[in-house]
Amino acid sequence: MVYFSQLPSMDLEAAEILERLSDAMNCGGIPETASLVKAERKRVEGVTVHVAVTGTPKVGKSAFINSVMGFEDGQDGAAPTGSAQQPAKPAPYSRPGNPSSVFWELPSIEGATFSPGDYLKAVEADKYVGFFILTSTRFTREAAALASELRRAGKQLYLVRTKIDLSAPAYKNKEFEEDALHVLSADRFANLGIEFTAARFFCVSCHEVDRFDFLECIQALQKNSSPPLRKHALLVSLHYLASKVELKNSLKELIPVSAIYSCIIDPVPVEQLPYQANIPFLYNEIRFYRVMLGLDYAALNKSAKLIGRPTFVLSDEIQTKMAKELTEETVSEELLRWTQKNVQVSPSNVKWVPLLKTLPGGKLSGASTIRLLDAMLEQFTDDACRIQRKMADILRGD
Repeated sequence: MVYFSQLPSMDLEAAEILERLSDAMNCGGIPETASLVKAERKRVEGVTVHVAVTGTPKVGKSAFINSVMGFEDGQDGAAPTGSAQQPAKPAPYSRPGNPSSVFWELPSIEGATFSPGDYLKAVEADKYVGFFILTSTRFTREAAALASELRRAGKQLYLVRTKIDLSAPAYKNKEFEEDALHVLSADRFANLGIEFTAARFFCVSCHEVDRFDFLECIQALQKNSSPPLRKHALLVSLHYLASKVELKNSLKELIPVSAIYSCIIDPVPVEQLPYQANIPFLYNEIRFYRVMLGLDYAALNKSAKLIGRPTFVLSDEIQTKMAKELTEETVSEELLRWTQKNVQVSPSNVKWVPLLKTLPGGKLSGASTIRLLDAMLEQFTDDACRIQRKMADILRGD
């Protein structure tokens, strides 16, 4: 068996995970498969993604990072704001207990002697999956030169116009976009291509993540990041800003691994089930889905405050029983229901069937668990989208 510590960094691809688990089952049976499935989950949960935030002085880099992280100004761990002193070296920020995403405030870019190549070397550019380049007015020669160098290096970059709430009621206007992207001292953006540049141009208020382009800006980073394992880490760690559909699709990839885990890691007899299962694990997995999709009380309460309504106005949009009444007992009941249906594995998971047949309890246990988790993700996502629509209707005054 090839253990996790010996594996190179790999993509979050079901086919590769399946191949490794199948090899482990063929070589060492349940014990080796159990060891590897634990390692696969640890590998996914242990990924850390680094993101760079730079730009000219006093454009709101710290405020931007705090909004991404969900920090209030002055909160423990937050980036200091309002300081006239600019960081002399990259400063990392992440949420306490959640280091999967680290946003780095880089030194400001300015001056006639600015060299994008030297700058990227000094900040160790290779470790970042993407760069946010911020300005509060027009983009400068230095910003355009840095963007050109990043594109040449194949790095994801995003041009962000901050403080949009102060000066641009018509920020979607093409003339405003062209003006913000115009560089006074040199037409450097011509080297990038106007379509490339415009597609990465976002207008934000660093204090209002629910307005302007803030969500689209972060979701673009999440969608474009690679390999998939890093994309997954960004989606999960910044789930409150993620597209619900993107998040659901990423979580779906890991469902077969979770099903196998439930079947071979500490399974116990469950009343009326013809096989054993790890019900506490499945309960925690489904609770995790609920949190990721913003259906827990804390998330609902925060969303309700944004629209000035009681929490029940949003919780009433939830139709899935397991999103409202999640207990180990309800998990057992739901798993029994899918077992009694003897459902087929979805077409996207058919490739897992040969491995599922070798599990304790056979294909039925793995297939039922896959369908249970798949159904919960689909139904929770529908609930989350209903809540989003309700919030949008209220904000429009409907």
